[in-house]
Amino acid sequence: MTAPLTGYNVDLPNDILLDSGVLYVGTKVWGAFAGGLKFDPGISYRNADFDGKRSPVKLLDRVSMRMPKISGTVIELPLATTTVAGNVPAIEPGAATNVTGAWSSVSSFAPKAAGVLLVAGDYLADVRLIYQRGASTTSAGQYVQVRFPSALCTKYDITGQDGSEVAIALEIEARLDPALSGFSGTGSAPYRIEYISTLA
Repeated sequence: MTAPLTGYNVDLPNDILLDSGVLYVGTKVWGAFAGGLKFDPGISYRNADFDGKRSPVKLLDRVSMRMPKISGTVIELPLATTTVAGNVPAIEPGAATNVTGAWSSVSSFAPKAAGVLLVAGDYLADVRLIYQRGASTTSAGQYVQVRFPSALCTKYDITGQDGSEVAIALEIEARLDPALSGFSGTGSAPYRIEYISTLA
């Protein structure tokens, strides 16, 4: 009997990525997610057009835009500020926390006014989606992380579910930061994929 075709190779036990991933902002875990986390580099390519072209031509491709994002569904929105998830304005860039809000006397937060540019402090710093690798010790590292040095939550919705937990779907987009070392122009990618040995 012929052996099945397979992509198995000796590096698989080291290179396989396990489980759902964890989202960090700096050294803090964002919160508990359900259904895993997804990274989309959001790359758009353009193949140069010319009269008589009938199919895309090799060596005429270039990246025209990147819109990298991390998405997932978190199940907590606490009021405490010990975690990133507890910092409610993290899902509303630029929002102001009000101990006694204008509309009520309870703890609340006010979204930033429309039409106003965000300031540096409104962005999330060092957002990291971390996956565990299969090998416990390798020279390359025990984890793989997708890192956004600067980012913001651009979309969320809160959905109640009868007999289950509330689902808060998030989308976090990377932003290119010209203040970072290594910045080489607006064509630079605003994310990195890194092999790391510790979660610090």
